[in-house]
Amino acid sequence: MVSILTNNAAIAALSTLRHVDGQMDKAQEVISSGFRVQKAQDNAAYWSISTTMKSDHSAISAVADALGLGASLTDVAATGTTAIVDILSSFKAKLVAAAEPGVDRSKIQSELYQLNAQAEGIVKSSSFNGENWLQTFAPQHLAKMGPLDTTLVEAFTRYDDGAVRVSTIVVNLKTISMLNEGGGGILQKDVETLNDIGGFRGAEINSIAHEGHEARAFTGPHTFSATDNVKFDIVVDAGVHSPGITFSNLTIDRATVNAALGISTGTIASGYDMRRVLDYVFAANSVPATADGGRFTLGAGSGVFEISSTETSGHPGSSIDILNAVSSFGNELGLQGAPYLNHDDMYPAASFNFTKPFTVGLKAQVFYDVTVGPVGPTTITIDRAAVDAALGTSDGYIGNAADFAKVIKATTAGMGLEVVTSGSLMTFSADQTIYPEAGNRAARVVVTNIRSNPVYDLPFDLKEVDVTSDNFTIGEYIQGLDYMLSRAVNSGSLIGSIQKRIEIQSDHVSALLTHIDKGVSRLIDADMNEASSRLKALQAQQQLSIQSLQIANTNAEKIALLFKGN
Repeated sequence: MVSILTNNAAIAALSTLRHVDGQMDKAQEVISSGFRVQKAQDNAAYWSISTTMKSDHSAISAVADALGLGASLTDVAATGTTAIVDILSSFKAKLVAAAEPGVDRSKIQSELYQLNAQAEGIVKSSSFNGENWLQTFAPQHLAKMGPLDTTLVEAFTRYDDGAVRVSTIVVNLKTISMLNEGGGGILQKDVETLNDIGGFRGAEINSIAHEGHEARAFTGPHTFSATDNVKFDIVVDAGVHSPGITFSNLTIDRATVNAALGISTGTIASGYDMRRVLDYVFAANSVPATADGGRFTLGAGSGVFEISSTETSGHPGSSIDILNAVSSFGNELGLQGAPYLNHDDMYPAASFNFTKPFTVGLKAQVFYDVTVGPVGPTTITIDRAAVDAALGTSDGYIGNAADFAKVIKATTAGMGLEVVTSGSLMTFSADQTIYPEAGNRAARVVVTNIRSNPVYDLPFDLKEVDVTSDNFTIGEYIQGLDYMLSRAVNSGSLIGSIQKRIEIQSDHVSALLTHIDKGVSRLIDADMNEASSRLKALQAQQQLSIQSLQIANTNAEKIALLFKGN
């Protein structure tokens, strides 16, 4: 149908041309930008995801930069720590050399001063971007502080619910610091050191005792006539808690000798014979003693004899004494006078020497196992509260042997342990008011398994090592250097593990950024081959639409000419 009012063909052609032009604008925009989704109206879902991921990409890129800084910081700390380990090893070797007899310690000390100065220089220079893990400036001793944490950015994470979090690596500088302003670094002493616990740490207290006995020299031989005799008294198990029991007028004569030795000559020829005769006399008179012992004289030859208590008298003592020996022939055969060796009423005791004062810190504990007679072994604990309660103080300080004895007695109350001091000597024994028996029946005292928590405390700074002074022994210095070296090695291991963690995380972040780029590209990037082909197609459609519009307008013009002809 042809109308003079409406050119439907032209309208249709124009509409097609407008649509094609619009499509061409989009195609050209895609080609010029490289994106098929630029605005939310292009694809709301893809635009939202891509915009969020682009933002995350920026954040993760910042994490990558932070990991680079962290890697540099740990590299510097690791290098410094390795250098400190080498210096401590050299320091330790010098100390071993200083222990050699005749060595000039002043020269070695000069080398130690230089090594310490080198260590301090390394610590101070181990800084990156103004941060130094090996030198801290906490005003308090590190042992008195909580964690001294620093952080390194590790990751940026987005969760399913849209929440985001920045993850960090936490490093406690208390375990890494070599020198701290308030003390407590690896090269510095502990704030309250137990050290050797006043000499107690290495002590093994094990008291011993045995039955009362005495040894005498035999003054024979002698052949008893029918009228010869030796008479003597003997006191058994007399002691501080009992008078013992006395046997009087014990007699050795010819008949006794012959009966004891199974002979008829009446001759005591040796100390061995004297033992047998005395045992016969003791048995005949129910004397709780024996001459068959040999603590002093076993294997000593025939010129001696020995007597001892059997500790069966019922008295708590453990002793034996021969008194009032007389002979009808002027030879008491060694029974008269004092014995040449004598042990009576032995109460087990053991000692150690208190060495130097120490402080039981707020977190320190000393443990030891105690056995007193039938009681024990019992583990005893000494802590700050126990020290202060025993001494009426508030600082946990034990300054001398007498103070330490008070603490030990307080912590073992009720066990029957007695501790007495003489100067620096501390002697452990059982309380005789509870355990009055002496000798083999006496209550033994054993103090063993002495230990502490912490196991060891460093008592000096590296800079305080002085092999020319007597502040510490060379052995103590070596032990302290070995302790520093162990801590430095542990610190190096920790830093190394952080380095490895940063390396792994850096690789992960790098890969993550690549994958995010790829993921966003899949969502919004244009396929340029497809876009180019599309544009060419639209250009062809545009040309056809223009031609169609021209044709439609031509038809209308022809109709208009008809009207002009009239």
